[in-house]
Amino acid sequence: MLIPELAAQFALVLIRITTFFVVSPIFSRRNIPSLTTIGFSTLLSLILLPTLDLSAFPNLSVGTLLVLALHEIAVGLLLGLLVLLAFGIVQFAGQLTDVPIGFGMASVFDPATGSQMPVFSQFYFILAVLLFFGIDGHLWLIQALAESYEAIPLLGFLDMEIAYNTVVALAQDLFTIGMKLSLPVIATILLIDIGLGIVVRAVPQINVFVIGFPIKIFVGMLIIALAVPAYVAGVSRLFAYDGLLMSYLRAILSAGGA
Repeated sequence: MLIPELAAQFALVLIRITTFFVVSPIFSRRNIPSLTTIGFSTLLSLILLPTLDLSAFPNLSVGTLLVLALHEIAVGLLLGLLVLLAFGIVQFAGQLTDVPIGFGMASVFDPATGSQMPVFSQFYFILAVLLFFGIDGHLWLIQALAESYEAIPLLGFLDMEIAYNTVVALAQDLFTIGMKLSLPVIATILLIDIGLGIVVRAVPQINVFVIGFPIKIFVGMLIIALAVPAYVAGVSRLFAYDGLLMSYLRAILSAGGA
């Protein structure tokens, strides 16, 4: 049984786009209705379909279409995974910030994801999303998604070795970025702990646990407020058009071929 050519082309384009949006943390939040995501994916597929070179696209059997559909799902998952890692490192930096301050045991319910998140992890994530849309990061992602059909055509296949090395390299770089974003608070709280240790040795009568927590919370929040400009600059470089995320997305696209 052969599948009509135009229907097969549209289905494959829609699968990659929908998978990408479902995996990306900014497009798959619970406060975005599923109908909106599906409708936007369909609209984008209809816009992209006439721009693709599908002149050599053959009539496909059901079995071949299933194999190509799995490949499109893999490509969408891979592209979405890079975006997921980029936003995940922001939450990781927030968790590294929460623990030394004393908020590591505290968490707030995030209705958009349906999970519990530490306080400053949620704060950093919300600020990163605002910056992402403020510098038109969503437009760069959609552009990269459109360019993926040129680098990885519907009848092409990924070079899995290049894709694996790219994901691993991104994870390493993002871990370093997460440490840099949280380093001001970690270093400051470490100095406070050293100071409190010296005070306890000099004056054993002082209950360091009573005075330590308020001092850490006050100083930690003060450092976070002072470090917001540096955080904004770091996240902006991460999501900019020539930033880390887009450079690795281009590296993933270079792993495709006919």
